Amino acid sequence: MTTRDSDEQIAQNLKHGSVATLTHWLNTRGYRNAFIGGLLSVNPGIRMAGPARTIRFVPARPDLAEMWPDRETNPHRKCVEHIGAGEVLVVDAGGNAEGGVFGDIMTARLRGRNAAGLVVDGSLRDIWQIRQIDLAVYAKHTNAAAIQRAVVAVEMDGIITCGGVAVRPGDWIAGDPDGVVVIPAVHVAEAAAYAAEHEDLEIFLREQVLAGASLADAYPPNDTIKALYTAQTGRPAH
Repeated sequence: MTTRDSDEQIAQNLKHGSVATLTHWLNTRGYRNAFIGGLLSVNPGIRMAGPARTIRFVPARPDLAEMWPDRETNPHRKCVEHIGAGEVLVVDAGGNAEGGVFGDIMTARLRGRNAAGLVVDGSLRDIWQIRQIDLAVYAKHTNAAAIQRAVVAVEMDGIITCGGVAVRPGDWIAGDPDGVVVIPAVHVAEAAAYAAEHEDLEIFLREQVLAGASLADAYPPNDTIKALYTAQTGRPAH
């Protein structure tokens, strides 16, 4: 199996599983601060999974604007033009609520480059237009004001903080309507496989409960329901 094929399978498994399951799995392995809280899912019908690219912003001040005399070398634009297919752009804007860091045009460019998603610890503008773009997008705030009043980009592809969670470039990012979780790359294949298998089990258990099974019997499953699951799927119920 090629690395690309492996990444595709990981992404499929992450999107089949749930952020809740992944967060629990990471918690049991010592990663107790992996879920990025307080984010709005702009397009909740779109699942997200992919390796992280990162960008860091700091509060604006006049001399920092002079760091990037050439617009195209500014990390704010450069990160969009250099995002890879299947990658998630994770933005550390320090939770700033005073100006939109990304709008519909730059978000559309991310989609045009086949990015997997955008996560902003800060504000978005043009939310209603972004909802028309087929891309998973998460943000902490909305603000129609331009970015210049609020923050300035200073670094790409470094370790950042997003919503109080550390993110390293290459970490995997998964998102669903519950929110976003950060998965260290060294653990992602195992986490993704577990999440996908666990989701199959939970779908089965939900069907059993809807059909009348009690929580005492189905959650967690007793031996009878475990046997039914194994008979139906050929897999043990963990």
